[in-house]
Amino acid sequence: MLDLVEMYTLADPLFFEEPSRLTDDSPNALVAPADLSVTRLDPPPGWRRERDGLWHVVSPEAPDLPEQGWKIHVSATVDNADAVCREVWDHCTEHGLVFKYLLNRNILVAANTKYAPRASSGKLLTVYPRDEEELERTLHALSARVGGQPGPYVLSDLRWDRGPLHVRYGAFRQMWCLDEHGSRVPALRGPDGALVPDRRLPSFTPPPWVVLPSFLQPHLDARSTGERVPYLIDRALHFSNGGGIYLGRREEDGTRVVLKEARPHAGLDRELRDAVSRQTREEENLRRLDGVPGVPRFLDSFTLGGHRFLVQEYKEGRTLGSWCAVHHPGVTEAYADADSLAAFTGRALRILGRLEAVLDAVHDRGLVFADLHANNVLVDEDDEVCLIDYELAFDAKREGHRAPLGAPGFASADRVGTAVDRYALAATRLSVFLPFSRITALSPHKAAELVDVLRELYPVPREWADEIERELVPERPEEAPGRPPVSLGSVAAGITASATPERTDRLFPGDLQQFLSGGYGVAHGAAGVLWALERAGGDRFPEHEEWLVSAARRLRSPGQGFYDGVSGLAYVLDHLGHRDEADDLLERHAGDECGGISLFSGMAGVCAALVHLSRGGAGDARMTRALALGGRLSEAVAEAEAATEPPRPGRAGLMRGWSGVALALLNLYRATGDGLWLDTAARALHLDLDQCVSAPDGTLLVRDRGARALPNIDAGGLGVALVVKEFLEHREDGRCAESLPALTRSCHTLLYAQADLFHGKAGQVAALARLGGAPEALRSRIAELEWYALPFRGQTAFHGGRVPRLSMDLATGGAGVLLALASAEGGGRPFLPFFSEAP
Repeated sequence: MLDLVEMYTLADPLFFEEPSRLTDDSPNALVAPADLSVTRLDPPPGWRRERDGLWHVVSPEAPDLPEQGWKIHVSATVDNADAVCREVWDHCTEHGLVFKYLLNRNILVAANTKYAPRASSGKLLTVYPRDEEELERTLHALSARVGGQPGPYVLSDLRWDRGPLHVRYGAFRQMWCLDEHGSRVPALRGPDGALVPDRRLPSFTPPPWVVLPSFLQPHLDARSTGERVPYLIDRALHFSNGGGIYLGRREEDGTRVVLKEARPHAGLDRELRDAVSRQTREEENLRRLDGVPGVPRFLDSFTLGGHRFLVQEYKEGRTLGSWCAVHHPGVTEAYADADSLAAFTGRALRILGRLEAVLDAVHDRGLVFADLHANNVLVDEDDEVCLIDYELAFDAKREGHRAPLGAPGFASADRVGTAVDRYALAATRLSVFLPFSRITALSPHKAAELVDVLRELYPVPREWADEIERELVPERPEEAPGRPPVSLGSVAAGITASATPERTDRLFPGDLQQFLSGGYGVAHGAAGVLWALERAGGDRFPEHEEWLVSAARRLRSPGQGFYDGVSGLAYVLDHLGHRDEADDLLERHAGDECGGISLFSGMAGVCAALVHLSRGGAGDARMTRALALGGRLSEAVAEAEAATEPPRPGRAGLMRGWSGVALALLNLYRATGDGLWLDTAARALHLDLDQCVSAPDGTLLVRDRGARALPNIDAGGLGVALVVKEFLEHREDGRCAESLPALTRSCHTLLYAQADLFHGKAGQVAALARLGGAPEALRSRIAELEWYALPFRGQTAFHGGRVPRLSMDLATGGAGVLLALASAEGGGRPFLPFFSEAP
């Protein structure tokens, strides 16, 4: 989902928002006027035009389409989009072809920015031929109209001739199935009639049963050009929509190099420049900086398959952000003391001093770097630094210029020249010590508070901290909002102040996932927020509950999951007293498929919800289904125990792993008294404990990808700890009892990158309250939430996710913080469903 973030931050500076709400007069408008002229055309008699998400769909009144087949995607640039769209409109309406086109050119640009989804980027139109004969005719006819027009290569497709036409086999109408993790995904129908995932990858990969039409074979063969370059690729380091970055070797002598790829017409910035344009500038900048210590040397450039490549010197090291994650005791240790923080401070100050020296050298060559943040700085084993990524750097004499891209929290809106870099350097300094400091993008005056925290926690020189404050804090202190209080009342008021009951897509702003899953769910939608408000203070909001009831009635093909689907929505409706609506919702979707083990979206969450919602005891249909799901979960536990391959990283913990399964089985035990459910719950917990690793200080964390280990509620040690404690209330288990103190140590880590319940500081507060932490420690964790608090309409709000946008939802925003505070004030009362009332 990370590749969707940029698109959903364009239309609103405070909240994630649908890119379709980006209008000509929006502050972030990319193109104006943005409308396509075909939108002003009336469809021919017997045709209709309907809005579907980001698309206008144009079709005959009774289209005779198969459910899947070969579709044509047409790409375009901002400049030729209108003309290309008109040509395709004319052909399709003349020949009875169903087609769709993007709402406007702003959406076209948003879908083709640097970090837009690679598999779907570049598409302006989609045409739906009814069979392969019509596909061939249409390709030839459209090629005669628009063939050779510039447009980005659609990576998921096969390009026809020189573009901008591309083809891909896929679904023509919405079909859904469950993937191997139980997530609801777009589907195709296989040759046996069963639905299978329609995998939309950034490469041309037709389903294995589909035979490529013979007239497409020459275009597939044309992709193998036979061109050779004197470099060997070892592995990919990073991908964006603009191209990949690869670690390689020079063939003649084995010298390690970095190759940077740039795709034409793709990876657009706010000046509408593509990746090739920026890479050309990067080459010029590297040539200008040749010989500067701490700057990689330019070695070569070439074009291959229409893509431009830049070759530069390979520099050892990890990013400064990664270095902090490994070495910062506030992140890696429980109970970090003054000595460890002081030792870190000394080392960090030396590294930051070396970074400043490299930046000064860049300025001495007359350039502004313009993209300084912790992930564009490499630190080697000797703490020497290298500054990487010069595609945004510009001549310091260029009057009034600002970079067209920039990391939120590090890019200033009003600085020009080298002052751009001085601001970013101050922000980078702060981020090394406080990894959540990017929230200053939402409230610049927050920087003053964070500098105070810096001074309080770390022995940094006074003048050094003062310089950060001078750079980051706006000059008009009278405009600074008051410090928002972290209290139940203020957080709840901030949530309710954000409500938009007039909208149908969402009630409260939250994580961008709400736009993908419907805006009604427990994790990211209205159900979770309303449940949190009621649980935290007994507050009821009839207008908002009616919104939720209406949303439940509108659902057509939702998933079954608890945190993202029907079972969670029914649970909340029932909790709020809307029992008939909950029953009706469950009845309408009783036959829907459920798969995957997870509490979040799979069988564990559905099972636990059905236990809670069962009405008539052991003979109740819902209890019968819950027991059946419990049996399937027990089988999954046995299969995992017998597996010879190690488990996939990122699939442990409360929401995605076996701890969530154990919680569901505990609920079955409470409902039935059958000890076999406890037996299996213990085995499930042991599977998660198998995926834990011990940190050097003895803290038990969940192993994640690479060298990472997680402490959080969602997929980390704290989520495991919560279920272990719950289990030990019912049965003794030596391994669980021995592991619990080490798992609980994560409650005493100083720093989290965010405030939220699932991944951040609020989860730490809630877990500490639930696990019986000392009152003094709990007061300290609650006070630390103030570091993250932001003003919103005179109340308190929090950012959610990895980019600075406010969120009110349960998983990533204010509703989760509210639940954590209520748990702390309520003596450890449950802050998530399915846990017992007694802590």
